[in-house]
Amino acid sequence: MNPIQRPRLCLGLLTTVLLVACPARAGLSGPILTSVFPMGAKQGTSVEVDYYGLNMEEPSGLYFSHPKISAELLPLDEKEKDKKKPRRFKVTVPPDVSVGDYDVRVICKRGISNARVFCVSDYEEAQEQEPNDSRAQATRIPMNSTANGCIRKGEDVDWFVFAAKAGQRVLIECRAMRIDSTLDGVMWLSDSSGKELAMSQDEEIRDEKRDPFIDFNVPADGDYSIKISDFIYDGGDNFFYRLSVTASVPYIDFILPNGAPPGSTTPITFYGRNLPDGEKTDLVIDGHPLQKVVRPITVPGGEAAMDLHSSDAVRPYTVSLDGMDVRLKGDAGSSNAKLLLFDSLPQFSEQESHNSPKQAQRLSVPCAVNGQFMKGDSDYYVFTAKKNDKFHINVIASRINSPADPEMEILNAAGKTLASPKDTPNFPDPLVNEANTRFLTETRDIYYLFTAPEDGDFTLRIEHLFREAHGGPHFTYRLQIEGEQRPDFRVITVPNHYRASQTHTLYQGGRERIDILCWRLRGFNEPVTIEARNLPPGVTAEPIIVAPGVFFASIVLTAAPDAPQFTGEVEFFGKAKVLGQDVVRKARSGEIVSLNVYEVVNRITRGTLLAVRDKAAVFLTAAPATSTVNKGDPITIKVTAVRREDMNSKAIQVHGMYYVGPPGMIFPTAKIEPGANETTLVLKTDKVNEGTYSLLINSDAQIQNGDSNGDYFFYPSNTITVTIQKK
Repeated sequence: MNPIQRPRLCLGLLTTVLLVACPARAGLSGPILTSVFPMGAKQGTSVEVDYYGLNMEEPSGLYFSHPKISAELLPLDEKEKDKKKPRRFKVTVPPDVSVGDYDVRVICKRGISNARVFCVSDYEEAQEQEPNDSRAQATRIPMNSTANGCIRKGEDVDWFVFAAKAGQRVLIECRAMRIDSTLDGVMWLSDSSGKELAMSQDEEIRDEKRDPFIDFNVPADGDYSIKISDFIYDGGDNFFYRLSVTASVPYIDFILPNGAPPGSTTPITFYGRNLPDGEKTDLVIDGHPLQKVVRPITVPGGEAAMDLHSSDAVRPYTVSLDGMDVRLKGDAGSSNAKLLLFDSLPQFSEQESHNSPKQAQRLSVPCAVNGQFMKGDSDYYVFTAKKNDKFHINVIASRINSPADPEMEILNAAGKTLASPKDTPNFPDPLVNEANTRFLTETRDIYYLFTAPEDGDFTLRIEHLFREAHGGPHFTYRLQIEGEQRPDFRVITVPNHYRASQTHTLYQGGRERIDILCWRLRGFNEPVTIEARNLPPGVTAEPIIVAPGVFFASIVLTAAPDAPQFTGEVEFFGKAKVLGQDVVRKARSGEIVSLNVYEVVNRITRGTLLAVRDKAAVFLTAAPATSTVNKGDPITIKVTAVRREDMNSKAIQVHGMYYVGPPGMIFPTAKIEPGANETTLVLKTDKVNEGTYSLLINSDAQIQNGDSNGDYFFYPSNTITVTIQKK
């Protein structure tokens, strides 16, 4: 089961409590953005936006991931000042900003907040008007519009009403979890007499469950009502949603093929509802017929094909893929987006006659196959291999927003089962599970490295786990089989702490740690050098090395005591040799967007953000900066702390907690006593492989936070380079 699909059993209030209760920063608790409202605007319009959260004193602006979206801080009148009402912003979206989802953050005295989604549409926007707790108070919205709403308290329900004409096919969609909301929405549709016509909660057609969807054929002219609530009648400022009611806006259920070669123009078939010039098909989803339309899609080449250009929520398990959004434009506006992968493998469509081992579809490896799991379906593929040949077998479903849960068996020519790969655990390598809940790469999809035990044919049986109960044309998958001819890697910045949804704040005269995940693909195991670029004035970072066999490392940013204050994006790049060629990959960014006592929800954000503020409480230095030892010999590290004036009475713990060091290296714990400035750590190397490693020493201390007794925050040392050689 994918973590983002687990039942939510706890109250939303706990989300905010846990977001601020965990040590993760090198200064005061950072700004936490719970929500903005409204959560979107139409192209070429302006809207006044409220924000909700914590630790946002002295706001100065909003930061959008699209540079053309701007925000103006509006003044407070005297009544609003008396009520200590948060400041409001006027947000302007120029007409040339593309339809899609963008990140918005609040800039304030303490730094820059975590991200929330801000949506840009090309059809009418509306807002929930309170009170709308009953049918009689329902907020009226026009057809082909999106209403911004929020379940602000427990047991709250929101009502909307719209007019429709007989014969219209009306699509009612509630986007919540996909835009960083805690809402587990339930939606009811009724006619003007109050008769219930449809109800939706966790729809399988949804890119992610929890967001309801209703496909409705209007029987007669008149008014129709929608009621929305949370599944367990919870509520809060973070229970926001966007409700779309459309009859002339296309909706895409899936695309085939789901991949295309970089630098090509490929015909893609879109399957869905209310499609422009849509052709009828025999395909149905839950009794609702689908249309199709073919469009040529131009795929970028070169470096642009090594990126993930998606505006929809991208979860960590998708981050190693490359691709882009594709949409359709209808009479009233643009459709939802689907992810089209960039893939140079020769690709084929599955043959529907391959439902038994004897009918297995023969493949020429390497290749990619676009398939679908119909109800009760089992798909068989066969390929030839030589003894000891290695094959990376990848079954992609949830990573392209398919509801399919693939199951696979590998059989030899005699029909004996050689392997039964299951869901891919956290990070696609059985030896590495260190991301923990900071960056959940666990997926229902399958990744398996298969070594042929002999010459001959090998058969794959692939099916949906619950094939007897589920299936349909939208249960799409992509099967990739290849050797190690395409080794590669991706670099991702990941959260520093498994229980904090905050961005990076670097204090003058201090340091900030940026954790890096190096995702190694198809047998790649070369060292990767990570470097920072686009750093603000007064901020520096020494490059680090991610050694072979290592997947996690940390790069340290250092601010000069007089570094100017700054808020903006910084960039990180990985450099390595791939098949003898120099390759550079820009880092993608990951963040925790929601958490509570039961789950953590991550997604990819559009950039790694940094704020520089005044003034660091501790400046930690580890020495020597470089050292070489024989395997098994200890490494002695002297740790020195320069304290801010108010920190002399505080003890500083020195350790490796919440930091992923080289595999096998254990960091002891020491203490710099109040009034003292240094201590010593001894690192053992007997369980660490030979090689050159970049590492750091972590620490924490209690710092005064307003009128409270103080919070604990982490302070990283500088990067030190250690070479362990054969004894």
